[in-house]
Amino acid sequence: MGAGTVGRAKVTPYFEGLKLFAIQQPLVVLLAAYSKFTVSEFIQLAKYLFVLSVRYNIICNDSPNEQEKKYNKMAVNITNGEYKRASHVKNGKEFKELYPTDERFKSSFQHYKMPNRRSSKKIRFLLSQIEIQNGREIDYEKVTLEHVCPYNPDQDWQKAFGEGINDVSDRLGNMVLLDKDDLQRASFIEKQKVYQDSGNHLAQEVAKYQEWNLSSVNKYQEWLALQAVQTWQVD
Repeated sequence: MGAGTVGRAKVTPYFEGLKLFAIQQPLVVLLAAYSKFTVSEFIQLAKYLFVLSVRYNIICNDSPNEQEKKYNKMAVNITNGEYKRASHVKNGKEFKELYPTDERFKSSFQHYKMPNRRSSKKIRFLLSQIEIQNGREIDYEKVTLEHVCPYNPDQDWQKAFGEGINDVSDRLGNMVLLDKDDLQRASFIEKQKVYQDSGNHLAQEVAKYQEWNLSSVNKYQEWLALQAVQTWQVD
């Protein structure tokens, strides 16, 4: 397979995502396909495996042991010529058995947390993928992660959330992307205007809420989960 500049550019986000989250299981399949598939088929396969990795490894946090067995079988089927195209892998028994359903993926995403102080880059990557799916071209390395309810909330924010304040700090439903973050502990009313004018879809969605509390976080993360289903989707 001779991948040119265009091919490398198209496949880079998938490899970048796998590397960022330290997901190595798909490599055995990709190595088997590298010399067997055309450039376009290899890129399509990388996409399928990346989508599966987001669903299976990152959000649903399923067993990597079971995944390794099925990936090894996929690689064997590519090597022996049974799988000649990316669609053969996608439609194969192994892939289908691993692929979390939309409903399960959505349910897991609705409650997903990630410790953002150690994982800011990973969160920015995921949210930027949703932004791109919604038509906003964005570089996750050139934006900042904004917490709607601040990570270290003042008394006004604590009053708005009550006991729920401890539930939101690492929720994806309390985060958006901004070009720069000068808001810190500003009130939600102050943040709304900035979000609306930001041009980023997630921030604009949050700006639609009249107030920001635990109920708002839950509803916004439900919306995010629906976007996630479309963002990481294998037809």
